[in-house]
Amino acid sequence: MKRFQYSVSRVALALALSVTLVSCSQLGTTTNTAQLQPSAVTIAASSADVSNLKPLSLSDIMQFREIKDRAVSGNQQWLLYTAEPDFGDSTGYVRHLLSEREFSIERADRGQLNQTGSFALFRQQAPLLAREQAKNDKAKRDALAQNAILLNTTTGEQRVFANIERFSFTGAGNYALLLARKADGKDSSQSLQLLDLQSGKVSELGQVTEFATAKDSDLIALVVEQAGIDQAGIGQAASTQTTTDKAAKNTKPSQQVLVYFPAEQRSLALTEANADIKQQLRFSPDGQQLVFFSAAKAEKGQEVAQQLWYWSAKNLTSSNKNPARPLTLAQDGWLLSDKQAPEWRDDSRAVLLGFRPLVAPAVEAAALETDEQLFDLARLAAGRKLQVWHGQDPRIIPQQKAEYQQAQRRTAPALLWLDNSSLDNSSLASDATPRLVALSADIEDRLYPSQNPQAALLSNGRPYLQQLTWQGRLHDIWHVNLHTGQRQQVFAGNPSYERAHLSPSGRYALYQQQGKLWLFDSSDGSKRQLAADIKVSWVDEMHDRPEPAAAYGVAGWLADESAVLVYDRFDIWQLGLNGDNRNLTVNGRDTHWRYRFEQTDAKAQAIAVNSKLLLRGFNEQSKQSGFYQLNLATGERQTLISGNKRYDVVEALEQQDAYLFTEQSFRQFPDLKLAKPDFSELTQLTDVNPQQRHFVWGDSHLIDWFTADGERLQGVVLTPDGFDPAKRYPVLVYYYEQFSDRLFNYNQMRVNHRPNFPFYLGQDYVVFLPDIRFREGAPGPSATESLLPAIDRLIELGIADPKAIGLHGHSWSGYQTAFVITETDRFAAAVAGAPVANMTSAYSGIRWQTGLARQFQYETGQSRIGESMFDNLKPYIDNSPVFFADKINTPLLIQFGDKDGAVPWEQGIELYLALRRLQKEVVMLQYEGEDHHLADFANKVDYSMKMLEFFNHYLKGEPAPMWWQQGQPYQRND
Repeated sequence: MKRFQYSVSRVALALALSVTLVSCSQLGTTTNTAQLQPSAVTIAASSADVSNLKPLSLSDIMQFREIKDRAVSGNQQWLLYTAEPDFGDSTGYVRHLLSEREFSIERADRGQLNQTGSFALFRQQAPLLAREQAKNDKAKRDALAQNAILLNTTTGEQRVFANIERFSFTGAGNYALLLARKADGKDSSQSLQLLDLQSGKVSELGQVTEFATAKDSDLIALVVEQAGIDQAGIGQAASTQTTTDKAAKNTKPSQQVLVYFPAEQRSLALTEANADIKQQLRFSPDGQQLVFFSAAKAEKGQEVAQQLWYWSAKNLTSSNKNPARPLTLAQDGWLLSDKQAPEWRDDSRAVLLGFRPLVAPAVEAAALETDEQLFDLARLAAGRKLQVWHGQDPRIIPQQKAEYQQAQRRTAPALLWLDNSSLDNSSLASDATPRLVALSADIEDRLYPSQNPQAALLSNGRPYLQQLTWQGRLHDIWHVNLHTGQRQQVFAGNPSYERAHLSPSGRYALYQQQGKLWLFDSSDGSKRQLAADIKVSWVDEMHDRPEPAAAYGVAGWLADESAVLVYDRFDIWQLGLNGDNRNLTVNGRDTHWRYRFEQTDAKAQAIAVNSKLLLRGFNEQSKQSGFYQLNLATGERQTLISGNKRYDVVEALEQQDAYLFTEQSFRQFPDLKLAKPDFSELTQLTDVNPQQRHFVWGDSHLIDWFTADGERLQGVVLTPDGFDPAKRYPVLVYYYEQFSDRLFNYNQMRVNHRPNFPFYLGQDYVVFLPDIRFREGAPGPSATESLLPAIDRLIELGIADPKAIGLHGHSWSGYQTAFVITETDRFAAAVAGAPVANMTSAYSGIRWQTGLARQFQYETGQSRIGESMFDNLKPYIDNSPVFFADKINTPLLIQFGDKDGAVPWEQGIELYLALRRLQKEVVMLQYEGEDHHLADFANKVDYSMKMLEFFNHYLKGEPAPMWWQQGQPYQRND
């Protein structure tokens, strides 16, 4: 069989490197492969004392915790977080950043801090045991306790509030709002209580459907619901309503919007009480203005136009009469939609809204009254349930179905300026007319989030919707003036992952297309190339997919718009609009260090001229990382911290002149730390997994090897505590595309579809994470070409037992696993999760989660075939494991969820049936109701156990489990 012989010849070629001349893409020169020697590496005996260590069990993994719900108080003195296990009860923590004072609350999560950090609120769930006992009983689940816990960080006192669904502090932090759980799931409103944090007094604010708090003040807005009004509009007081059930059906609740002033214990009615639905309460960032929607309740399947209301606290009068004002916002053929919540600009001067096209109401069928109507064809056909797949549909029917809810929420953006007479005024005068600027007339437009005061960028992919099926997502970018609505096209037909970068004034936009950098100037609509004389690539040099390579990105614009900071593979370049260009990091490429700007101010619109930047560095060869400070004025770069770790900034604390950051390695969990700006003083703030010290863990090592055509690849070898270099180990190979950059990553401690690395180390395995290099048109052989010399290197280093090497992959690497074992018998056992087996059938399959056709994935995407099946059928056959199933001699375990939304699970069936017909060793695990990644914890535990049993049998000689020996009869799982 020619294809198999070709693969063998590739392997043979790897053994003849000394006599072969090849071109090495990384070196860029013709190289004698006799000179290509892997880096010298010695993996010494482990220094860990394992006498008191125990291997991890799956139950142990479940109890490792991650840091969630992190928050810092407004004065940046208190840190709140949740330590959440994979399976178990969470714990809430509050820690003072300037001391070692710390509080913990059991079974707590979803924490919040008030402005000063003097109080914290957490949700407290019922214990895990009670939750598990009630899992399959709705009545028991509804009866489970869910409380709010108030922590006083001054005294340490904890106060319990029973049956609270959610809570919030007011902006100034003097009060807390507690929303009670519904007594009945059909209730339309819930009781809202106000807690005075100083006195501890609790007040009832009423039955509400929604509430909101103003930033930096204690002002509260709420929609209060009364018992109802009858259909004629006659009010009924909630306290005196005595209607019968039949009468109650003829009433609907009355809603009214109020603002409440807690310090004065008074409320102000902003609207009348009526049956209109009030929603989307939104305070402005300055906390002085409020907008919201109201409209009649929509009938099922219909949408009603919203009325926007506006209120300003600046216009309060001594008479206490200051109702909200309805604003007239008419656009012919459009209705104001609640699908886009009102969104304030940061300067509180304008509100972003969304409009949808008016749609004529559906015509109801005439009532059936005569015998003649019985045989009316139109009436009979009206009950059909049909979808019409037209060849020219912009979106195929499955995509329309998957995006149906999203499509009903698409809106065309418009900006409401508050005062037409004075754009410097940050509120709407009582007699002023607001100015509505339509930014779009197409609900396919996507407005990029930005606080630029003059302009915005819109993305639109409508012209390319049909091409999405085979070419992937393309789009156009438009520049739109926020004050006039004028639009200008920035670029057309670029991949959707390419964006444009707006300058601080909104005049310019920088973008990449076809490998070149372009500057769009909105003042005249012109475009010109930037940095044409710089001989570096602005797009991914290592890109190996048959689609345009993505840009490395933009760090940001200088505030004066004299230059923009742009990345190449390694360095940061300052590109002047006047042609004055310079490499700010100078030697990143020469030293293999990749530098990137760490934006520590989420609201910053630009980079201050001559400022000092925080950079993150990463070395592509050694995988070391660090933080650096770059002085834009002098060009000086200072090392702040660097080493064999991974470092990440979590948050900049300006008031404390410090950073929250993490450092991690394979052995070190990324606990939160506090650092001074120069990283000279480090304080560890969390220690969420102290139990780790009792378990066998391991060390990570970097090795490299060369493919047959001379390309250097890298991989991570994980060795267990107690590792003996004189012993050969069973090896579990886990891979995807590029894993070597994870050398210093802590392994996520979860039970899921992936093998947990420390768990396998505790079972006396070595785990190997190799990189894969792909060739266009040959993704399957590429995996074999990368893996086999890597395995040879492990054997050469004395690590791997040649007869005890297992291969595991999921999704894309599940496919690679299924293919590789058609070309080699080097692996004693293999696990393929959600693999594609037949590219000819998968090519025209559907990704059911998104509704997208899979054709683009092969022609331009990850599968890397590079052309359509109709232009060239051969690579689709040559790269399909099912057509070479007769060559498989490796025992194979296939795993699939039968609701997989990414890879049709029929692909697993094809491979299973082929191997079954050929009487090969195969078992397929079908997890019912599961998607691409297992979600049900029972299934995750089961798969993890079976995975270990499978590898232990073939790699360690343990008895085969019964499910592998004999299978299992059909189980009805109701």
